[in-house]
Amino acid sequence: MKQFLFVAGLATLLAVSPAAKAQRRSVNNTLLLPELQVEYALRADDYLLVSLQGPTRVGSYNGTQLNQLGLQVAYEKFWNERWSGGATLRSAAYTTYRGGSDVQRLYVDVTPELYLRHWNTVGQFNFRQRLGVEYTLPADPLMDGRALARLRLDLDRVFEVGKVALRPRLAYEAFAYLRFQREEDAPKERTIDFGTLRADLGIRVSPHFDLTSWVASSTAYRIVLEQTDPSGTVVIPGGNFNSVTPIVGLDVRYTIFRGKSAFERRQLPTQH
Repeated sequence: MKQFLFVAGLATLLAVSPAAKAQRRSVNNTLLLPELQVEYALRADDYLLVSLQGPTRVGSYNGTQLNQLGLQVAYEKFWNERWSGGATLRSAAYTTYRGGSDVQRLYVDVTPELYLRHWNTVGQFNFRQRLGVEYTLPADPLMDGRALARLRLDLDRVFEVGKVALRPRLAYEAFAYLRFQREEDAPKERTIDFGTLRADLGIRVSPHFDLTSWVASSTAYRIVLEQTDPSGTVVIPGGNFNSVTPIVGLDVRYTIFRGKSAFERRQLPTQH
């Protein structure tokens, strides 16, 4: 229990430390994030994954609105009990208006990622660290692609309750743009650009089916310019600004085993 409190405290510290120097914050409308997953279990713990995501924002000026559709394909190879690595390819389809037009255009962004994962235990808890590097290729010609590094720490434990298994979990992920590609005269940016603190409750109904309900707080850490009204009065002070988005999610996963028969394996949480 002491180890759990230590890691939970560390995750909370990482989540709030970029905000310690922040002058202001805003809270956006809640984002609903349902995700359907199909995982194909290969040898041992290796897997292929295909998932479909539909982020939906509630409470906007025009009511509940589906923001975009996301499709992800992933593969992960476990070299031993502690180390694994993999790759993902994500696409996000969305519509937007451009150039004052009243016609929406469809765009599909593509993001490849390579990552490395370390898996060990703290007492009876699983403690994982995931480090990835990705690059977004935006379809919108007005947007520039940028490389992003992401580090995730997560802690969970599996409890057998009758015929089902429960997996409570806590995770924190920090995102930072890679600065070597920025020009010297580019606007100043924060050290951490985004951060997400997430709490899960996974329920494994059978070797083939499980679901995870979760809540999260996602923060964009920015530096904004001072804005004034026509009289010169400061409307928005310049400096650090945190934009927080509450998220409520539900992951539904169906697992297919190679050879059709279920076999013993360590399976990752639905947040792969």
